[in-house]
Amino acid sequence: MKWTVGELLKRATEILREKGIESARLDAELLLTFSLGFKDRVKLYSEFDKPLTESEVENYRQLIKRRARGEPVAYITGEKEFFGFKFRVKRGVLIPRPETEILVEAVFDEIKDKENLKIVDVGTGSGCIILSLCKLLKKNNEYIGTDISSTAINVANQNKESLGCQCVKFIRTNLLEGIEKPIDVVISNPPYIPLGDKMLDKNVLKFEPPIALFGGKDGLQVIRSLVEEATRKLTKKGLIALEIGIGQHEKVRELLGEKGFTDIKILKDLARIERVILARKE
Repeated sequence: MKWTVGELLKRATEILREKGIESARLDAELLLTFSLGFKDRVKLYSEFDKPLTESEVENYRQLIKRRARGEPVAYITGEKEFFGFKFRVKRGVLIPRPETEILVEAVFDEIKDKENLKIVDVGTGSGCIILSLCKLLKKNNEYIGTDISSTAINVANQNKESLGCQCVKFIRTNLLEGIEKPIDVVISNPPYIPLGDKMLDKNVLKFEPPIALFGGKDGLQVIRSLVEEATRKLTKKGLIALEIGIGQHEKVRELLGEKGFTDIKILKDLARIERVILARKE
């Protein structure tokens, strides 16, 4: 039979729903948009009755098979939108999440009127945090992204080129090692999921890099080390901003307080979960 755009979308959605994928319709649309080389999903509906070639159908079928096995759409298409910008992603690099946009917004609000800052994004992954800040803020700041993963650094550099952020430097290192003080801003979406977390989506565990997910037994191992290093390297009144996991805000608040940080703020995500914590070094 000759498949049309609309018929193929309907069948793909059914297949994904049968596999328990909650965002079945959206994922089917995103993958067909990508497969056909359309600029956006709107064109699917203007081409709803368009017949597709056998090769177009087969190419799409292969993408749907991958999604049905649980592979994230971002890894299939090789990109993910974050803060209105498109970022390249691949296996071995954490997929940017909407929750992390709250972290970027919070830091932007804190420093948007300041200049000549040294801003370090720890565990940069795709570079989505530091590159978004570079696009939003004044160019005469110093922007650095660090990551222990060479795969992440390579992908971040590709995103740096595509977004035209030549002022950003990516360095392969652990946390703040080798980054000279003084630093004005430390921002991070660190690994904060406790080992053995039963709530973690099985496909996240299957496809995304464990090094970017797990923060030890209680999820705070990396955060403790980062706060310790930030204490030594931040300027007076320097800002630390962290994304945190469910139920971790009180322990992180206590940790920051013990290290002499003040003006501690906690922000919730759209699910009303305490997701971001900011503090100033005394």
